[in-house]
Amino acid sequence: MISRLLKALPPAVALLAAALALPAAAQEEDRYAFTQDYDPAPAIWRLADEDTTIYMLGTIHLLPEGFRWRNPQLDAIIDEAEVLVVETSDADSEGALEAMSPKFQHLLANRTPTSRQLSAQSRPLWRELVAMSGMPFEVVDSMPLMVALLGFGQASIEGDPSSYDYGVETVLEAEFSETGRPIESIEDFGQVMYGLFRVNDAEAVRELDMQLRGWGGKSVDGLYDEQADELTGDAYWAMEHAWARGEVAEDFDLGFGEGAIGEAFSEVLLNRRNSAWAEWLDTRLDQPGTVLLAVGAGHFEGPDSVLEKLRTHGLEAERIN
Repeated sequence: MISRLLKALPPAVALLAAALALPAAAQEEDRYAFTQDYDPAPAIWRLADEDTTIYMLGTIHLLPEGFRWRNPQLDAIIDEAEVLVVETSDADSEGALEAMSPKFQHLLANRTPTSRQLSAQSRPLWRELVAMSGMPFEVVDSMPLMVALLGFGQASIEGDPSSYDYGVETVLEAEFSETGRPIESIEDFGQVMYGLFRVNDAEAVRELDMQLRGWGGKSVDGLYDEQADELTGDAYWAMEHAWARGEVAEDFDLGFGEGAIGEAFSEVLLNRRNSAWAEWLDTRLDQPGTVLLAVGAGHFEGPDSVLEKLRTHGLEAERIN
């Protein structure tokens, strides 16, 4: 479902999507209630040589208040780490967007609006879908489709009490800041965003046209998964519970199937970045010290995971919980 995409995005990318959408609707208390009758133990790996230790923690960027994910082992690692590395810090993301702005503007100026690329049957459905997102139609219609879908992700979780305030990176960054320890970024956010801008728009729009014609019209999330509208309670939070229990899936599904859009999101948001991160990790082992790398849990799942990319460098990360 589209909301899963938002929770798996680079935090700065997802924050941009949130900025495009309207304020969240009131929470549906019963629908979003959850219970945790287990001791949390999110997956942690260790990559080390004789003078460097890098702990790798898979995270969830948005969580509801009160959702437990800490344990004594993780707390000890947090205390031990000399530096925190996240996907991108707020300061770095702002600078990256500014630097890439001319390229973004060039691509936007030369793009045919989505509505003019759609069939006559799908155009009114497109307007209906955009209206549900809460974003201005002219703005969304002019965006590359992959970027527009980010804002749809925000609209699809209206009412969901998940927040960056309780997300893992936000909590960790606050703790490291309070203790005067440095916080670094593992990637250039602007380059990630530019990758989404450059996805083959024609192929993505063709798939959108097909999906719109089969769309039930009930919600944004239902564009790809109508059953998502019916999930309540702990079933709604299944992804978060699985993560907190330390479950690592054999594959990571962003919720868009195997078509052009799903493949593009996987390539830009997972495969390319995981390859770059593995190279960064290999190089980082040359610098002594103890590092805590906190990045989205989906990067440790599937055949294109960071763990698999490390193996191409002759490196094996050890799971320690």
